[in-house]
Amino acid sequence: MSYERKAFSVRSGKIKIKVSKTVQKRILSGDPWVRFYQMKDRKVSGAAGDLGVVYDSANKFLAIGLFDPYSDIRLRILQTRKPVIIDRDFFMERLHSAAVLREGLEGGATTGYRLVNGENDALPGLVVDRYAETQIVKVYTSAWLPHLPILMALLTEEFGAQRLVLRLSRHVQKVDAGGYRDGQVLAGAPLAGPVEFLENGLRFTADVLAGQKTGFFLDQRDNRQEVRQRASGKTVLNVFSYSGGFSVYALAGECESVTELEISRPALDGARANAVLNFGKEVASSGRFSQIQGDAFEVLERLHTEGKTFDLVILDPPAFAKSKKDKPNALRAYQRLVQLGARVTSKYGILFAASCSAPVEADEFYRAVEQGLKSAGRTARSQIKTGHAPDHPVTFREGAYLKGVFLELSA
Repeated sequence: MSYERKAFSVRSGKIKIKVSKTVQKRILSGDPWVRFYQMKDRKVSGAAGDLGVVYDSANKFLAIGLFDPYSDIRLRILQTRKPVIIDRDFFMERLHSAAVLREGLEGGATTGYRLVNGENDALPGLVVDRYAETQIVKVYTSAWLPHLPILMALLTEEFGAQRLVLRLSRHVQKVDAGGYRDGQVLAGAPLAGPVEFLENGLRFTADVLAGQKTGFFLDQRDNRQEVRQRASGKTVLNVFSYSGGFSVYALAGECESVTELEISRPALDGARANAVLNFGKEVASSGRFSQIQGDAFEVLERLHTEGKTFDLVILDPPAFAKSKKDKPNALRAYQRLVQLGARVTSKYGILFAASCSAPVEADEFYRAVEQGLKSAGRTARSQIKTGHAPDHPVTFREGAYLKGVFLELSA
């Protein structure tokens, strides 16, 4: 399969980076980043994608990684302790190791999953998601741009991608992307709309060209399956429903009804399409599926005032905190959201709350959940804490961004 090469070439230049003994220990314990302020010589310069070599206090090799002059994270570490050549074979080995971890997902029932989970698969700043024959390459650092031709060749020739789509993080879009653009089809046939894939035997579409993340929230797969197992005979409220993944699983679990609450009209339309894709057009008129467009906090307040309750309430908001400075407001928002959600959860009902805010630690989120329940005058008879699906492995603290909890509430 042919692929389009860009003007970028893999650079052979290496940048020497020195750090303190404290940072050395962090690197050896698994921290995949060297930040600008951690560099002893902050005048060190280089181009995006250059190789940076970190030396210890004895001037011996410590680590090698990809340099990004545009990011506060100046170096994303690929290898520690033992020197290695960064070339096609190196990337092939890393991709193969990532693929081996996902072997259990391959098969007819699930064709949408994460193939590469960035730092957690030792390829920092790089995500590769598979949606059937289409693979999405999302880069969170411009350091990967010079290496895209190698990745494109490997993914198409060795890992079965019939189409490759490039997604750029907001940060990368703001700097020199070397002619690449967000949503660009790098290889394979042009794409005019969403792509279809399977998850646990259910059908979904993903807007891989412009949708959030890479088009679908693959990290919630196991939590969706848990909803499916708990939904039988229940009335379900799916708050921040986005593409309707939880709703489809609830319907597949034979819920009595599901109501979606989402502020975005296009998202609601996409969610309805996913429901119809699985259950036919009649689902929209059967009384089992309905939608409310509006602000989640305002609508939940109104539903409580109206005395409405649901047997299973799902709270899966977008990230409330993008950085540490956002954390105080985010925690207040989570507490308020859980309070409102608990108020519309029926007696002995189930409340599921999730957070995808990386700056918010798990214990902080669960504490906010507890405070939200308390302020609603509710208590939990039992709880099950959850996290990422297995195709989203976690190897360092910041990688554990997804937190969830299923709460069985008392009367």
